[in-house]
Amino acid sequence: MSDLHHERFRGYLEQKVRTGPETVHIDVTNVCNLDCVTCWNYGGSLDTPKTIAWKRQRIEPAVFHRVLNEVVDTGTERIVISGGGEPFTHPDIESFILAVKAKGLRLTVITNGTLCDFTRLKELGIDQLLLNVASASPETYVAYHPNQPKQTFQRLVDGCRTLRDVTAVNMVQVINGLTAHEVVAMVELAADVGARVSFKVGDLPKGTQHFALTSSQRETLLAEGLPAARKTAKHLGVRHNLDAFEKQLRGVKEEQPSCFAGYLYSRVSVDGRVFFCCAHIDAGHVNDGPFSEVWKSPRYDAVRQTLHRGGTFSACQRCGKHDMNVSAQRELDAMLSEGALP
Repeated sequence: MSDLHHERFRGYLEQKVRTGPETVHIDVTNVCNLDCVTCWNYGGSLDTPKTIAWKRQRIEPAVFHRVLNEVVDTGTERIVISGGGEPFTHPDIESFILAVKAKGLRLTVITNGTLCDFTRLKELGIDQLLLNVASASPETYVAYHPNQPKQTFQRLVDGCRTLRDVTAVNMVQVINGLTAHEVVAMVELAADVGARVSFKVGDLPKGTQHFALTSSQRETLLAEGLPAARKTAKHLGVRHNLDAFEKQLRGVKEEQPSCFAGYLYSRVSVDGRVFFCCAHIDAGHVNDGPFSEVWKSPRYDAVRQTLHRGGTFSACQRCGKHDMNVSAQRELDAMLSEGALP
């Protein structure tokens, strides 16, 4: 464990940052080539579609490279590249990837994969690819991605095989009324290509509610689908998040863990806003000064202190960093029990 990692936890205990975030998540574009049926930004039946101006936004290369240099100076160790759209629509995406890897940082890219040259990705050395698939067959893939032909699904599968043993692929499987019948097949698909599989109950922005899981589908998943998926995963050696997925299905509301986002994570939006976490809580802007100043600013710290006092924000009820926070709490508890921290 790095000294910087210990410093972040010391900062959490002192309620004052001592070094930069471990991970910085940079959104590079809102442009997307797909129309996933339940997408908050591009779903075809949305009650309130995004504006054309919003959809055309993408980060300026100079801004990306400046932010990258600045976060490295604070001790950041991992970059996540994604967007409100598909990052591989950005004409400078390869230069972004090369720049991150040239600095020796770990890199995760969140993508739908349809614009990827997987042979080139293998050469670029991306550490992790979060691949949004939402299917285990060509038929379901097309149902969820109406503007794509069935051949796209097979190309994604072949691409994952290309990356096997080079890049850690995590297949993200959104489960709703269209995809619920393929949970076991999704585990089998992950085994076939050497990937991890992550399930989540799909969000349903207004206008897409007709894609929701039915009561019957939910009951069948709990009684049959999940037990079969667990058995298959164990047999095939597939890593998964089925326990967390089951809690989602059952509507189990866990106590919110302590928030470590203000010490471990930050997000930069396509328009330069700096978010406290993936919930888009504004904490500054890249034009306010170097990232180190934004990170330590009174505005940013006000969010930290609100959370330290037990306060919350509306988005905390759907915490996107829940797993990070649970893991961080376990790490902190272990450090304290071992006397690794004062």
